[in-house]
Amino acid sequence: MKRSLFLIIFFFFALFTLVLASDLTVEGLKGSVEKVVTGRFTYRSENDQWLAGELETRRIKVFSPLGDYLTVALYINGAQYSRHEYKYDENGQKQETRYYKNDAENYTTREIYTYDGRGLLIEEITMEYWPVFLGGDRLSGKTVLAYDDRGYISLKRLLNDHGVILSSVRLTYDDGGRLIRESHYGKDEKLESILLYKYEGAVLRGIHSLDSSNRILEEVVTGGENGLNDRTQYSYSGDRAVRSSRTLADGYISVNEIVDLTETDRPGRRVEISFALEPLVVMFDTEETLQTIISRNATGKITGVDFKSGNYLLAGFKYYFDNAGRLLAREYAFGENSLRVDYRYDTAGNWIEERYFKLEDHEYRPVSTLARQIDYFE
Repeated sequence: MKRSLFLIIFFFFALFTLVLASDLTVEGLKGSVEKVVTGRFTYRSENDQWLAGELETRRIKVFSPLGDYLTVALYINGAQYSRHEYKYDENGQKQETRYYKNDAENYTTREIYTYDGRGLLIEEITMEYWPVFLGGDRLSGKTVLAYDDRGYISLKRLLNDHGVILSSVRLTYDDGGRLIRESHYGKDEKLESILLYKYEGAVLRGIHSLDSSNRILEEVVTGGENGLNDRTQYSYSGDRAVRSSRTLADGYISVNEIVDLTETDRPGRRVEISFALEPLVVMFDTEETLQTIISRNATGKITGVDFKSGNYLLAGFKYYFDNAGRLLAREYAFGENSLRVDYRYDTAGNWIEERYFKLEDHEYRPVSTLARQIDYFE
């Protein structure tokens, strides 16, 4: 299976968000949010002072009173790059999504949703825009869903514009309704891959991806705390694993251990550490297995993660919280880099500033700020 497990997981949860939670809840926003405008500005030095530059809009999201998306627009270099518009019926059920490139007047594609008598999504049709004088919109493809007696999705099929099945997914649940297995099939109905879901109680803790020969392709440990996820991928030559790549990331920094498994006596190891807010990459060649040491506070929250090779500290993460459990700051140290990200919140408990600093000459200097202007329904 060449598709990333993360993409498959995203597709699976995107379908369930249609019925399980509002977009506002998925975004983690609190209160009756109507609109969020996100932008970033950088700092420049002038007369020994750090001055903020012009705010550049990155995203605009507009929500309905029920907390669902009405518009999601992305911007690059101040210009609109794409836009999604959503339509709902009087009961708040999503009826249509339209996708626009740049700031075009006409949409590129639109998705139309059909529900059964129970209100369950059973069909998602994708149409491509064509002018009326050329015959109007054309069918691009569709996704068809079937459900078991409990109302859980049991089968998903992707069809092309001629109704030919391109792929299908069969889903299996335990007695408690937890998804435990996804079986992915190609257009010839041959098994291509399997996803196995592992839980602690009701909490999803791990996902394993196997190919049709039951070789492990990918493993994901979904902690969720501070955005931390632990992901390992394997490459094969025949039935033998020849390479493993383990990545622990929190959305800001990524620590990737790559192991050459062809060297059985002393496998070659490389650790790559990269930062998301600017192109900072540090690489280490090591002989020891990468150790991950996690620290927690009295409430069980992760407050630190250290990465060691033998007795050598390669990287360290630190997380700081207030008494209400809100994340106040993140600190990262790797190579010669010491970085800090801190947060400011509004009265509703939503963060409105994410400020990024870099340690230089024994003090943190501001690099950039991600700002959110949040409007609420009255």
